[in-house]
Amino acid sequence: MKIFRSIAFIMMISILLLPAYAGCAQAPVEQVLICSEVSGSGEPKTVANTFPPDVEEIFCSVKLASVSPKSHVKLEWYIAKSEDGQYSDYLLGSETIATTTPYIAFGFVRSDKLLPKGGYQAKVYYDGSFIQAVPFTIKGEASALAAILSEAVMCTGIDLITGKPLDKVVIFPDDSSAIYCSAKITGASFGTNISARWIFVEGALEGIKNSDIYTASSKAEGKEYVSFSFGPSAGKTFPIGTYEVILKIEDTEQARLKFQVVDRASIPGPFVSEAITFTYSDEEKTKIDITGIFPTSINEVGLSARAYNVPPGTELIVRWILTRSDDAIYADYLLKEDKAVIEGTTPIIALLKRGENELPKGDYAVKIIMNGKDMVTVPFRVR
Repeated sequence: MKIFRSIAFIMMISILLLPAYAGCAQAPVEQVLICSEVSGSGEPKTVANTFPPDVEEIFCSVKLASVSPKSHVKLEWYIAKSEDGQYSDYLLGSETIATTTPYIAFGFVRSDKLLPKGGYQAKVYYDGSFIQAVPFTIKGEASALAAILSEAVMCTGIDLITGKPLDKVVIFPDDSSAIYCSAKITGASFGTNISARWIFVEGALEGIKNSDIYTASSKAEGKEYVSFSFGPSAGKTFPIGTYEVILKIEDTEQARLKFQVVDRASIPGPFVSEAITFTYSDEEKTKIDITGIFPTSINEVGLSARAYNVPPGTELIVRWILTRSDDAIYADYLLKEDKAVIEGTTPIIALLKRGENELPKGDYAVKIIMNGKDMVTVPFRVR
């Protein structure tokens, strides 16, 4: 049984005749059932079509007409329309699995957020051909669960898709373009308000102490992590000193994070900051778009970072990896390595260039390694 875990769920229905294959001698999918339990081989045991907002796990059991390692079944999960009107045709996730067994069981575990009440759809595809949109419902009341933030950290960068921190840092150089904080969300509904209050505690600003400098807010919206960032004005640097970020859910304080901003020359090296993936937005390659998601037709995926106070003779490796392709053909596949010897404070720029074929859909990562030590890993996705 193959199980994919995500934040969304599917419903119960049987599909006996599939319109996309009405002209074929045999439909490729005989049955699709949504279950709260499946057998070890992926067969349905308990079927259902309505779930509460705090449902823990739901399975979708797909029965195939025949087994073929060259074919695949794909499921896409949508909020068709939430009761509060905030979400309509909202894509929650997708997964593709090879048809190597008579039954394929897609398993879904709810993340720490409650699902919004309303109508949902699961869209079923076979080898890229649409089969059917299957509705299901989230309704009723969740058990009492307090929304909390945990694993709150300051960091130099985040996963641009999930908001998860790339590192954990408490000392930042004063020429940082942005400083981030990130925290894991537990038990929050989609509309829960989360805020970050940035405070300059004390330091190089004469006569200024414990002064608010910035406040930002965000909605939970089904995320596993929430992140905030703050940077100086264009052409300016951060004032050297001590800072604090106060994180709240609604009006309830969740965490206080203190950090230091110091002169860039005093940062203990080697130190890597602000690692991001990007694509060039003009032919002259003078402008970039920062993103964690790229189309399969992209010609180049870029990595940008900044290294501080690197000892002379340090070997730099930038390693590009296909973590997992959507068709499950590739896993932890090394695409490319860039090597150089660096020292001092220097930018890091690397490019993954597409060959004749499009990049496979899937999850990727680019690693920055110095003298054999992993400094930071930046995930990205091709779809």
